[in-house]
Amino acid sequence: MANLYKLEQELLRDGRITKDEVSRIRDQIESDGKLDYDDVIFLVNLVANALDVCQEFDDLFFPAMRTILLEDGVIGMDEQYQLLRMLYSDGNVRPSEKEFLKDLYKSVDQITPEFRELCDTALNSPATDWDTGGQKR
Repeated sequence: MANLYKLEQELLRDGRITKDEVSRIRDQIESDGKLDYDDVIFLVNLVANALDVCQEFDDLFFPAMRTILLEDGVIGMDEQYQLLRMLYSDGNVRPSEKEFLKDLYKSVDQITPEFRELCDTALNSPATDWDTGGQKR
C-alpha cells in the first residue's frame, strides 16, 4: 500500500492524470496479478484528488471499479463510500461517472435502499454547484 501512496503523490504533483501516466497506473494495479479493493481505493484517490483525468484513465478506472464492486453482487456501504468519493470529491460529477453509475445500477444483483438513494441523488443532481448540507462560507 505504501507504494500506492508514493505513486499517487508523484502522479498528482501537477494535479492531472495524463495518458502518459496511465501505463504506470495499470502496471501498479496489475503488479500482483490480482485486482483488489486496495487498488480501487488507489484509483478513487486519484480521481478524487485530480483536477483533470484523461479518457485513457477512465478506460482503465471504470472497468476496474466495476469488477471489484460487482464481485459479490451487492454494493456494500464501504463500496458506496468509494462511489461517493468518486462522484463528489472533485466538486464535479462528470457525465462518464453518471454513465458508470447507471451501468452499475443495472448490473448489481441486489439493490439496497441505500444504493438506490445514492444513485437517485447522484443521477438527479447537477454536475456542479450542489450542496452537501454543510455551512456555506
